[in-house]
Amino acid sequence: MIDIAANNQAFKKRVVRFFDSQKRADVIDFIERLSDVGEVLVFGGLLRDIALFGAKDFNSDIDLVIDCSVDSLAVFFSRQIEEFHRNKFGGYRLEVGGWTVDVWPIRETWAFKNNYVAYTGRDSLLLTTITNWDAVAYSFKEKKIISSPSYLECLRLGELDIVLADNPNEAGVLMRVIRAICDKHARILMPRVVKYLKQELPKWSADEIAATQDKVLGRTYLSRQDFYNFRDEIFSLKEDLFGSQVLIKGRNFSLAFDE
Repeated sequence: MIDIAANNQAFKKRVVRFFDSQKRADVIDFIERLSDVGEVLVFGGLLRDIALFGAKDFNSDIDLVIDCSVDSLAVFFSRQIEEFHRNKFGGYRLEVGGWTVDVWPIRETWAFKNNYVAYTGRDSLLLTTITNWDAVAYSFKEKKIISSPSYLECLRLGELDIVLADNPNEAGVLMRVIRAICDKHARILMPRVVKYLKQELPKWSADEIAATQDKVLGRTYLSRQDFYNFRDEIFSLKEDLFGSQVLIKGRNFSLAFDE
């Protein structure tokens, strides 16, 4: 159920409550130890879902970035963590109190490392996400939400935008956009999203979309027939039309272009 945080103060309270829960005692202990190496930030999907739905039902992975060198983080893991493995992007994945946690040095974020975004400080993280809904971080050092001033308003309006479509996992980008529309209740698609979908959807068959949803998302949001209807609706949109109605999985969405 959508229950968008009223303001940044309410959003911060949700985040603090999530990590203060006894269910996450091992996670916060790990973060406190990790903070000796550098500033730790939680990033992306966890915060998005807490802002949208509250903290109660989140049960996905926890993504952490840390402002430190590659060598410093390597020393921390070799000396303090018994079981972990390196993920495909050079970070670390481990289980902490039943939660899957991914950790990587902030400058090793894929978009920084591959020169898609210039790193000028932690706020640069907001330019590395696929969508504007993921462009949010929380500093455990400063106990502060880091986002654009319009972040919660975009969620409230259901306004979905693409921030960075360049990604080593091209299928994952499309799946995230589909999930945001069908599951996260996006209602307004901004110009870059519609442009992206018009470029990307012709590359896929309905069978490929169905199989990839199941593999990447663990469920099917668009059936084969839904996919064709969705594609047709996206291609019917024009830049000079505002508020075009499309039917997706039985719901009307207002997909819009802004100049």
